[in-house]
Amino acid sequence: MTENPLTEEQIESLNRISQLPLEEQKRKLPDFLKKLTPEQIGFLKGQQGNECVYCAIAEGKIKARKIYEDDSLIGALEIHPANKGHVILFPKKHYEILNQVDDMGHLFEVAKKLSGLIYENVKAEGTNIFVANGAAAGQVIPHLVVHIIPRFKNDKVQFKWEKIKIDDDEMDEIQKEINERLELVLEPVKIKEEKTLIVKDSYRIP
Repeated sequence: MTENPLTEEQIESLNRISQLPLEEQKRKLPDFLKKLTPEQIGFLKGQQGNECVYCAIAEGKIKARKIYEDDSLIGALEIHPANKGHVILFPKKHYEILNQVDDMGHLFEVAKKLSGLIYENVKAEGTNIFVANGAAAGQVIPHLVVHIIPRFKNDKVQFKWEKIKIDDDEMDEIQKEINERLELVLEPVKIKEEKTLIVKDSYRIP
């Protein structure tokens, strides 16, 4: 692996730029590149398109303030936190969105435990746990991230939307379509659970 010639300050600046909207990235990146040496620019060109920031953290190419790590996950302090104690939890393997993960149990079990730990550590009054699934949902970097945000009374964090009105017939149709598709999605899970129970019951037989 080629040694990273960027300083920690430069890496942090690049990380901040990478999390900005695309148009803002285009405005700020040229000024950042002007301050780099030819060696550093060459290194970035070699890295371009090969990996995302979170994959680079997982591989040790970019430093992060880690608070948790196991074989499959990393939890780190967000460098641009919504509140103090804001943590990002993400898989080491590159998944773009939640739907690509086969087993989410471990991911959200760790998120739950970190949420409780952070809640006590920063003396929060609440927490938000959320995932931005896709660009339209606010995802900036296409790598699955679970945000764990401590909340305090009168803080500046806002989760709100303008309410819309959908007529009853359309709501009924949406409900019907989701129910029908849900049965197809859950059927393999049900079969898997039944097979597991059969194995366990067989094991109990003397």
